[in-house]
Amino acid sequence: MALGKRLRAAALGLAVIGCAAYGIYHDAHVQAVAKTSARQASDGQELFAAMCQTCHGRGGDGSGGAPVLNSGATVQKYQDTAALAHFIRTRMPASDPGVLTRPEAWDLALFINKLNHRLPGNP
Repeated sequence: MALGKRLRAAALGLAVIGCAAYGIYHDAHVQAVAKTSARQASDGQELFAAMCQTCHGRGGDGSGGAPVLNSGATVQKYQDTAALAHFIRTRMPASDPGVLTRPEAWDLALFINKLNHRLPGNP
C-alpha cells in the first residue's frame, strides 16, 4: 500500500511540474506573439499611411470618403484578423485590388485591429 501512495504522489508531482513547465512555455509564446504582432501593426501603420490614408483618412477616420476603419464597425464585420486580411488582400486598394501581398494585408489588418483597440485574435 505504501508503494501505491508513493507512486500516486510521484505522479502528482510530475503532473504539477509538467503544468508549470507548460505555463512557462505558454507565457513565453504569448509574449513572443505579442511582440511580433506589435511589430507587424507598426509595419501596417506605415503601409496604411502610404496606401490607404488617402481614401480612409488619417488613422482610418473616413475623411477621404472611404469607410471609417476606427469606429469598431470593421472589426465587428470581420470577426478575426484572418478574415480582415483576406478582404484587404483580395479587394484593396479599390483602385488596384490584389496588389498587396499576404504579409502586407496581415500587417494592415493588425494595424486596423490596433486602431480599434483590439488585440490580435481577440474580438
